[in-house]
Amino acid sequence: MKNILLIACVFIGLSACDTQQDVIDTGVASPYFEGTIMDFLRADSYNWELTVKMIERAGLTDLFEGKDENIPEITFWGVKSYSIQRYIWDQQIKKGKNVQSVNDISVEDCRAFILRYVSKGKLLKKDIAYRNTEYQISDERQEGKTTVICLAGNRFYAYLETSPYGGVADGGAVTLKLYSSVYGKIPMATPDIQPMNGVVHALNYGHAFGEI
Repeated sequence: MKNILLIACVFIGLSACDTQQDVIDTGVASPYFEGTIMDFLRADSYNWELTVKMIERAGLTDLFEGKDENIPEITFWGVKSYSIQRYIWDQQIKKGKNVQSVNDISVEDCRAFILRYVSKGKLLKKDIAYRNTEYQISDERQEGKTTVICLAGNRFYAYLETSPYGGVADGGAVTLKLYSSVYGKIPMATPDIQPMNGVVHALNYGHAFGEI
């Protein structure tokens, strides 16, 4: 009973996480990281421990270390450990499956999941289109968006928005946002973390694993 209450409390706490990009501390003051994407993830077990385990189990370490000759640079839409942990809990509580850790998820499923978060090449925030404020991002007339196609074949839209500041409509911060026609808005946290073999756009703690 105590375990159930503990899990419920963690769920409530995580679901309350703000989706603004200035909330999560990734431990990175500079956007540049002297090392590969895999090095960056391994250096921060607080945020990425289960992510690293899933990448390793999926046999995708070379891809994240820049050793894949066909894809020397990648963009990682960084799903964090908390999202993976909630997925594991969901498998236990909602589906009654005996999934206690990443090792209980098949290699094939780990690979399929991780490739949903990887796109080929280095897509920086500055390369992404600004949303036309006359239309919602889901509107067919919206041309202000950049289509992202991931290695698993799933696709979503990335776009920029400028917030108002000091009475000026576009005087505030420029934020990167994501939208899936299947899952809706994908919560972002910190964009443009730049290891040597690509870029990481870290997703928010509240992101539901696989829904991208």
